[in-house]
Amino acid sequence: MKVTYIRAILPAVFLCFCTLSPLAAMDDPLRRGAAEQRKAEAASLLQKGDGAGAYDLYRLLAREYPEDDVVLLGLARAAVAARRWNQAVLAYEMLLARHPGDTGLYGELANIYMMIGDRAAAERSLAMRESLEGAAAGGTSGLLDDLDKRYGQFQIHGKVRAGLMYDSNVNLGPDSGILDLGNWRVEVPDAEAKETFGAYLGADLDLGWRTLRDGDWWLVGDVKVFWRGHENASLNDRLRARESQWGRAAAGLRRLSAETLLDMRLKAEIFDYEWYQNVAAFGPELTFLWATTPSVQLITRGGIDGRVYSRDPDRNGAYYSLGQYARFFFSDQNHEFTLGAQYMGGAPGKQDYAYDGWEVSARLLFKLPYGFELAPFASYTWENYNGPATVLEIKNRRDERLRPGCGLTYRINESWSLESGYQYTVNNSTSSLYDYNQHYVSAGVAWSF
Repeated sequence: MKVTYIRAILPAVFLCFCTLSPLAAMDDPLRRGAAEQRKAEAASLLQKGDGAGAYDLYRLLAREYPEDDVVLLGLARAAVAARRWNQAVLAYEMLLARHPGDTGLYGELANIYMMIGDRAAAERSLAMRESLEGAAAGGTSGLLDDLDKRYGQFQIHGKVRAGLMYDSNVNLGPDSGILDLGNWRVEVPDAEAKETFGAYLGADLDLGWRTLRDGDWWLVGDVKVFWRGHENASLNDRLRARESQWGRAAAGLRRLSAETLLDMRLKAEIFDYEWYQNVAAFGPELTFLWATTPSVQLITRGGIDGRVYSRDPDRNGAYYSLGQYARFFFSDQNHEFTLGAQYMGGAPGKQDYAYDGWEVSARLLFKLPYGFELAPFASYTWENYNGPATVLEIKNRRDERLRPGCGLTYRINESWSLESGYQYTVNNSTSSLYDYNQHYVSAGVAWSF
């Protein structure tokens, strides 16, 4: 007796796709774009003369981006405007440690020393500036040019990446095509795990336009595409999954303040195999971030979308998620630790496919010397379905999935980086059709702008 369940396997691949993208856990385009807009907000507050507000925001940004010279210069100038002289001196001293030949910084530091009555220190700063006169300076003007750019109302950022990968189980299949389903032993064609080498190519674009030059609201949008191809020719047979494409477009509003970020947008996504079968999704999503202290951020994320399966209409319906996370910054190197939980579920047309569940996750980001970043992560997921996985089974389907992994990035410079990652997934299910193990390895290069 042969039973074909290929249509049942492919939706699971779609649900896991985002976690299988190379370094998905390490890269967050929304966060990158929001960070640049927070920098623009801080620069705008400083320009308007709100020294206290600018200082509070720059203080948060400096904790998150201690290597950014423009943020550090903004913090120094905001500290002066807020009459926080000791903090201003510290920020200027840190800048001079990075740019010891910058005569302009010595002049500004001398002015601060005079304000706090330290004439001897001011004279030393002026003497150093005089000794450097005639040398190639320009550091301050370059930083100020970058600071001026962040007053702009329009922001655009993105990333392009390409690389190679290995997937031990690209179709998320069990170890064998001979399965015990309920009281039946059956052969399921092409269900067993298929390994493959392959390549990937992706691009992200994040856009923001400030509605008013000194306002809190932004019009935002993003466009993302991802392609993955596999060398295993057997994926062309019944599965028709030798290559896949994913695309997304979204637009909405974002509100920024010194301590909060609210991002609301409508998204449209499509995941496609071989231009033969696809899953389309459309709906709203929301992110709220609250920086309770310079070292702690609380992040709420949620969304709901309607999905349409081109070759499995029984799965069409609404799918939703709501998660709460906490991000902590620690040590002088500004490492990160994120911990959170997410509730999720689906209400498709066929009730046997309806489910709800939970996911808990943790992620560390270690900022190592010489431009390296190490990001270990792990998640555990429970999913409870309203019916059995197949018509041959009696028990309702229940899945438990463990997914640990680690990413490593080497930042060559501000624009270019090398990225690699490993992820292991083990899924235990009441249905042997959905019992699987998977190893996924990727390595590539990325260009950010």
